[in-house]
This record gives sequence, C-alpha cells and structure tokens, in this order.
Amino acid sequence: MFSQLATLASGRGAAGLLSALWLITAARTLSPSAFGDLALILAVGSMGGVLSDLGQQTSLAHETAQLGYLDKRLIGAVLRRRLLLSIAAIAFTSALYLSAATNGSFLIPLIYALSILGTAIYSTQIAALTAIGRAQVDGANEVISRMGVLVVGWWWLHNGGGLTGAVAVYALADVVSAVVITLVARKTLVDSDRSVSLTNVSLRKTVHLAFAMTAAIVYARVDIWLLGQLKGSATAGHYAAADRILDAVLLIPAALGSLAIAQTSPLPPSQRWDRTKLLAGLAVLLAALPAAVVAPFAGPIMGWLFGESFRPTAFVLVVLLMSAPFGAVAAACSPVSAVTTRWLFTVVFGAGLLVNIVLNLILIPTFDATGAAEANLASELLLAVLLLASIRHQRHGRERKMTPQVDGD
Repeated sequence: MFSQLATLASGRGAAGLLSALWLITAARTLSPSAFGDLALILAVGSMGGVLSDLGQQTSLAHETAQLGYLDKRLIGAVLRRRLLLSIAAIAFTSALYLSAATNGSFLIPLIYALSILGTAIYSTQIAALTAIGRAQVDGANEVISRMGVLVVGWWWLHNGGGLTGAVAVYALADVVSAVVITLVARKTLVDSDRSVSLTNVSLRKTVHLAFAMTAAIVYARVDIWLLGQLKGSATAGHYAAADRILDAVLLIPAALGSLAIAQTSPLPPSQRWDRTKLLAGLAVLLAALPAAVVAPFAGPIMGWLFGESFRPTAFVLVVLLMSAPFGAVAAACSPVSAVTTRWLFTVVFGAGLLVNIVLNLILIPTFDATGAAEANLASELLLAVLLLASIRHQRHGRERKMTPQVDGD
C-alpha cells in the first residue's frame, strides 16, 4: 500500500503544485469577476459531472479489484453508459453556471462540455487501472495534464485568451487525457474466457451510489455556487482560492482514498474495519501536519500567491484548514463506505449535504466567505463521524449474522 501511495501521492502532489501555479496565474491575470466565473464553472462542473457517473466508476473499481484484471466487456459497458449520462451532466452544469455567473455567455459551459466528456472517458479507465495496482498511470496523467494546462494556459492568458481561454485549456487537457489513457488501457484489457456479469455495474445496482455520489460532489462544491448566488463571483473567487489551498493539503489523503477500494475490497468483511481504521488514522496524520504548517502563514500565503487583494481571505483559509483532519477521514473512508454500506452511505452523505446547505444559507448572508468556511468545518466534522460509524456498524452487523446461535437446553 505505501509504495502505491507514494507513487500516487507524488504524482498528485506535483499535479497539485502545477494546478496551484495555474490558478495563481489566472487569479493574477483575470479580473476578479472573471476569476470568480472560472471558479464557478469548475465548481458547478464538478457538481454536474457526477451525473455522468452515478456510481459507475466506484462500482467498476470494486468489481475490477475483485477480478484482478481489466475486463473488456465490463469497462466497455461502463464507458458507454457514462457517455450517455454526460448529456444530462452538460445540461445541468450549463444551467447552474448561467444562473450565477457574471459572464453569462453560453460559450463557457459549451466549451466545458468537452471537459465533462473527456473526464468520463479517462477517469473510468484510470479507476479500473488503479484497482489492479497501476496507480502510476493516474499519477503520471495528473502531472502531465496539469503541466499542459499551466503552459498552454499561461500562453493563452498572456495573449488575450481571457475567461474563454482559461476554460478551454481544461477542456483540451481532459480530451487529450481521454485519448492517451484509452491507448494505455487497451494494452491491459482482457477478453475473459469466463462470463463476467455486468449486473453489478448496472444503474439498478448502483442507484444507492448514484444518490450518494451526487450528494458527495454537490456537498464539496455547493458552497462556491451559493457564494456566487448570494455574494457575487468575486467573493466566490476569493473563497475558491483559499479552498484550493485546502485541496492541496488534502492531496495525499485523497490519494489514499483512491487506493482504499483496492486495499479493502479483496479482504474478508471481518478484516475491512481494521484496515479502514488504519487508513483513517493515516489520513488524519497526513492532513493535520501540512495544515498546522500552513495556518500560521495564511495571510502572507494568500497575498503572495494570489495577489494582495486576496490577503483579507486569510481567516477564511485558517477556518478551512481546521477542517482538514475531518476532510481527510471523509476522503479516505468514503470509497470503503460506498461499496460496503450501500444505502447507509447515501443517508450519511445526504445528511452531510443537508447540514452543509442549511448552514451556508444561514451563515453566508451575514459572514460572507467566512460563513461558508464555518459551515464547511461543522459539516466535515459531522460527515467524518457518520462515515466511520456507518462502516463500524456494517462490520458489527455482519459479525452478528455470521455468529452461530446456540439454543439452550
């Protein structure tokens, strides 16, 4: 596990640095409202993109980890379904963006539609490759694609590309990733002699994941959209910049989460809880250390990275960093809960989303971006506790079912 984590984390760490450099470039080049609109399309793109998944990617990873190889029919079925679902994702993303953006041009979500399609293709195959231990493909793709975004994006912005160019580089990177990853995965695909059932990746079987993953992604990005709706694109952009630093702190725990299914699914149910506790504890450690280092220098970091106009967002960053240990638990344990607790996972993330939205609606009108950060802190704590409790409950429930009943004399 640790060698795979090191490989994936190093790749994602480098990718996170490149992504941060790109956003710094965008923040310093674009106007505040244009940068806010860029943050909005990325946030609502994440929310809309879940409609192109509906649990398919997680179920595919689970099935592939148990098979131990990439089954051609299985991956083909998931890819076809996700491309069809992408149509709904594109429509949803467009509606959310146009409802909150300062730049209301339909061209922005139209360009981003290519990113949604490309992501559906490459992320499906990367999930399957990671499930059989080929995490290096994910790491390499992250680094190379983010390098492309930085280099092409810098050139485009400094040649008048504006918001349209910034969005276009994301679409270009995801389309290229889709082509390259498809070529890589083709060498690993197996036409299995035995019949592999497609039932477990059908929408009927993944409906619990569909609801849960929708709640999870909306939960992660709804604060930026609500800030855009209630306070405008510029405020959303300042919050998104601080949130991007939190994402960087959570890079390694997120990488750990990507390996969680491969580390737990092959194990007997009785052993999964112990492995999950190990993953959760490691995730907390890996998030708390960098958060503690960054927090005392929040003001200088925001000002130096994104410009002096972002320095007042320092307290927002500190509050977000306080949520890092809880966010790390959620990142590491969500995949395990998704495939083991089924509908309970849906209930957990539904509760987290409801609390998050309610707190944001209460706090944002009075406290602006700080209110969104406080809502995030409270809901992340709740979500971490509920996820661990759901996995532990599932483990004890299985043990009770497996314990033989002895009748008295």
